Amino acid sequence: MDLLSELYARFLIAKSNFTARWSWLILPVFLGFVALCFLVGVARTLLAGWRLRRSTPLREEKPDPALKAHAAESLQQAIRIPTVTGDREAMQQLDQWLRQRYPAVFRELTSLSAPAGSVVLRWRGPKDAEGEPILFCGHLDVVPAGDGWQEDPFSGRMDEDEVIHGRGAIDCKNVVIGLLEAIDSLLSEGWKPQRDVYFAFGHDEETGGAEGAARIAEDFARRGIRFGTVLDEGGYITRSHYGRANFPAALIGVGEKGCCYYRLTAEGKAGHSSMPPRHSSVGYLAEAVCRIEAAPPKARLLEVTETNVRLSAPAMRFKHRFAVCNLPFSTRMLFRMFGSVPDVNPMFRTTLACTQVTGAAAPNILPAQATATVNARVLQGDTPEGIRRYIESLVGDLPVKVEPILEIPASELASTESESYARLCGALTDKYPGLPCIPGVQSITTDSRHYQSVCGSIFKFMPFVLDGTLYDRMHNSDERIPAASLAHAVELYKKLIREL
Repeated sequence: MDLLSELYARFLIAKSNFTARWSWLILPVFLGFVALCFLVGVARTLLAGWRLRRSTPLREEKPDPALKAHAAESLQQAIRIPTVTGDREAMQQLDQWLRQRYPAVFRELTSLSAPAGSVVLRWRGPKDAEGEPILFCGHLDVVPAGDGWQEDPFSGRMDEDEVIHGRGAIDCKNVVIGLLEAIDSLLSEGWKPQRDVYFAFGHDEETGGAEGAARIAEDFARRGIRFGTVLDEGGYITRSHYGRANFPAALIGVGEKGCCYYRLTAEGKAGHSSMPPRHSSVGYLAEAVCRIEAAPPKARLLEVTETNVRLSAPAMRFKHRFAVCNLPFSTRMLFRMFGSVPDVNPMFRTTLACTQVTGAAAPNILPAQATATVNARVLQGDTPEGIRRYIESLVGDLPVKVEPILEIPASELASTESESYARLCGALTDKYPGLPCIPGVQSITTDSRHYQSVCGSIFKFMPFVLDGTLYDRMHNSDERIPAASLAHAVELYKKLIREL
């Protein structure tokens, strides 16, 4: 012990002597090193920005007029059938209309057994075909119209700018019609697939897909069918990534976050509001919600997310680009800078949001119970059980109970190194030269998660050219899509069916 104390004392003496002798040099060297690091960081940022100057706007040729007119008319008619989830009569009407509209498709392709309201088609390839089949997905149901529409949400009207209006224009009758138009066109050209191609359109995606896609996936598993690639709705092609008009990108979902709902129930004294206790059930509930909002789960940088932000860096503002270009040293800076950006922050963490609150039936009553619903979008690496325990830890000292309503874990991540991903990106860049393909994890849930047991390469992408204002119409009022975007998607679906 004495020896250690003596050695430590000698170290302190040597350190103080060194500092006294070389202090005039230490500070300039340190500041010079910091300045050098900063300059290197700026140079890396400017170099990434140079890629922005070399990028070009999306080059879109005019689609075939006949194909465009037929696809637009098809989507208009499909929108006019209000297939809100659960409306069996409307779903049956849409099924009959599809068979009448596309007789060649339902004649040449095999209709497989499917849950009532869903459609499953098989396009047979040669018996000795090599390679696993591929699956294209979509769904036939839509969410209720909701409020705020400027016109009839099921009119299917096409205005003078050739924009088609109505519920399902983006989510996702556009996908279903785009695929059926592509199949119909390929059949008219006499093209035959070199391996089996499947198409699955569920009827209850908007409420989780338990009776549609889940049953379809179970049937595929029973038949021993395994797919090389699954392509479902999700990302899209933007002309202006991060708002940069001359930086288009294909945003490809390689996974989706989990979706969980938790009910918070606060207990308090019931009675008349004229004689309130110090803390009511509503007050306890408000405190719980505030704590949850103030303490989001810890941010993390997944490998796919790092790839996403690095490829997106040229389109970012300088300060954001600086944080991205100097990873991993600037990870905390990255999280802080994007912490208040709703479109980007969810890529780094599991998000928690309070969506519903209930209390007393009258304004002058103190409720014995007040409830709130919290929606968690679970990032890969987190689990529903872990998030539930995290919420409980935040409100543990309050008379608030946390109950799970629905717990869907995060999906697996498809590899961006796979042949399937390379083929998908190759088809896109062949159609749009120079288009960067940017992978990411999407926050919305789709039917595709049900197919994880029969495929390891599931991509969430629909080949429609959209801008942010159009994509934001999903589940919103005034949903719409340009007819030209639909026609380009049909051409791309034809290419993907051939090449995936």
